Amino acid sequence: MANVACNSLSGGFPWPPANAMAMSAFHSSDADIRWDDPSTLNTGPDFQIQDEVVQASVSIVINGTPGALKKASGYFLVSSVPVPAGKFIGVDGIAVVSVWGTPPDKDEFDGFSNNLNTVSTRISNAINAGSPATWGSATSSTDCQKVLIEAKEAGSSGNSIALFSDFSGITPSGEFLTGGSDAAILEINGIVLTGIDGPRTPGGLNWDVNNPGLSLAEAINDPENGIGVVQASWNGTSVVLKSTRPGAMGNRIAVSSNSPALVVSSPTTQRGQGTPCPPGQNNSGWNIFGVNIYRSDTGERGPYFRVNRIPIQTNFYRDRTDIVEVVQEIIPWNGGWIFRGDAPDNQWAWRMQTRYKPLVKREGNAIPADSPYDVEVYIDGVRVPVAQVFGPTGQVDLSFQEIWNTVTEQWESLAFPTEQSLVTISYQYRRMNPLQNQLDTRFHVFYRLTTVARDPSGNSTSGLIETPLEYSPPISPMESEQLDYIWREGIRRNRWILEQGGERVKLFIRRTVGNPCPCQWDPRLFAFSKQPLNMCMQCYGTGFIGGYEGPYDIIIGPDESERRVSQSNMGRRLENTYEVWIGPTPIVTQRDFIVKQNGERFSIGPVRRTQIRGRTLQQAFQIGYLDSGDIRYRVPLGALERLPWPQTRYTNPEQAPCVGGPPYPVGSEYQATPMATELAKIPDAREQRGRTPVWANITYGGRGR
Repeated sequence: MANVACNSLSGGFPWPPANAMAMSAFHSSDADIRWDDPSTLNTGPDFQIQDEVVQASVSIVINGTPGALKKASGYFLVSSVPVPAGKFIGVDGIAVVSVWGTPPDKDEFDGFSNNLNTVSTRISNAINAGSPATWGSATSSTDCQKVLIEAKEAGSSGNSIALFSDFSGITPSGEFLTGGSDAAILEINGIVLTGIDGPRTPGGLNWDVNNPGLSLAEAINDPENGIGVVQASWNGTSVVLKSTRPGAMGNRIAVSSNSPALVVSSPTTQRGQGTPCPPGQNNSGWNIFGVNIYRSDTGERGPYFRVNRIPIQTNFYRDRTDIVEVVQEIIPWNGGWIFRGDAPDNQWAWRMQTRYKPLVKREGNAIPADSPYDVEVYIDGVRVPVAQVFGPTGQVDLSFQEIWNTVTEQWESLAFPTEQSLVTISYQYRRMNPLQNQLDTRFHVFYRLTTVARDPSGNSTSGLIETPLEYSPPISPMESEQLDYIWREGIRRNRWILEQGGERVKLFIRRTVGNPCPCQWDPRLFAFSKQPLNMCMQCYGTGFIGGYEGPYDIIIGPDESERRVSQSNMGRRLENTYEVWIGPTPIVTQRDFIVKQNGERFSIGPVRRTQIRGRTLQQAFQIGYLDSGDIRYRVPLGALERLPWPQTRYTNPEQAPCVGGPPYPVGSEYQATPMATELAKIPDAREQRGRTPVWANITYGGRGR
């Protein structure tokens, strides 16, 4: 939990219970979860202070009055009329010509008048209706004999708009417009504060140039402006910014300005020293009610659902497939029967529908019921034979064919039920999702435990507050031991190797549970074929809506394979198969797939997990190139083109100290690639950009910041 030490989280929420473990109950359908009492949690500081903690800072000296955003302006003074035909004035290189009479063109004006104000108005109208205003850079108005000219866009660029007249009776105010100025800006950690001529607006990312020191400090400290990384104070001559990040972690926060009136002492915050002692995890201040348990059947990133109904107030919970027994459920005459001897292809078919489904066997992990002995049906107290049971839909067929009575040695037929008959059935059904234990799916089962406490702030509608899932470590019943410091360091070094030479790809994890896809149009057919439509655009051939979880950013071992084009009776195809490896997370299984940054997609083959004392340290597997016609090319990647560019993003920010992000992320919202590096300490005019943080570290040293 490296990032926890970099944030002021202590007291924000109750911490999860310590020493949470999920283990097998020596039954494939059960998992035992144990934890320590969360109310006694008090780990104390994680490590000792090495030296005195000094906050990083930077100062901004106010040297004069900063500029506000203004438009350049000027004028033409009309002193003699009429204006001879053919004479003209120029605005930014566009001529407006005098004619006598009605102007045939928009860039012309009627100069025949003995009234100075009339001619001024006609010139102004021609400028506004003609090229200077419609596609040029200036607009016009009048003030008696003056034709006022104003740049369309505010800023110093308007000062380059030229004025010209070839008639001595119309005199420009100068060779160019004047008075245009750019707004003074202050940029802090990528957030821009703009100077305005007037009081600042809360949350408006602006400040008053007439009172720059105090207004700047207020704007920087305004929580609605979202800066947060520094706090500002005004001492009468300069604005002092101090990092809110403790010690050396507050260095290298970029600060810059375009105004000579704002003199920034250094381009980044500096002189932060020391490493603060993290407060650790302490629940002594919380009124704790219990623990909630969340389970994911698709991997440590989720999605998670809660398995308990109310907070658990013990230190033990057994998660199991929830099978409920129903005894003598009454089957109503209306609504309880699908067929009553009126099936189109079988007059003997009497098919009932149970209230709950799916029906399962008494033994095993929610095995669908498919045997007549899985249910018991009685008609008026007499047990009747069952012909067929289809558990997934809760449908049971009765048999009314003649049977041989070995006692009387005669054929006997059963009486059909009537509207007055009492028909009952006893069975078992699965109430919630089963605990996955088929094939390799158990490796995708993960739990997260959260502590539930009373919310002292009163902001919660329920009156309770619990640990965010992102701060609860995932645990798996397939891991038989906790990691010690030796193997944690081994995993960290393996990750360093991948970061240096591995390939950054996107991982998609195949869903094995979820909402069934409508392409399984016939449940009975699907129960036997076990295969949904291969080209279904809702489940992508998995049978569950959405098809895959992800994408997740991972780094795999480098490509050292040959690419071969082979010929078969189906045509030519590309063959590219090789072995790669990743760390212990995320857990992958066969039939997941990855997407490379070049657009190629590869299927994951059998996975070999290297373990120590039952704990996974590394995963190795074959990946094979997928032909472009494969349905997995239709699985969407999301709006990756909307990611900020350039911006340095880490594949696993939770493992990069103080970069950002919770220690145990959930979901796939965060995306690292594609990216281009951005270093605050290097001016954009000469910065070279790479595609990974490692490239920036090698090129510019340090953390590349």
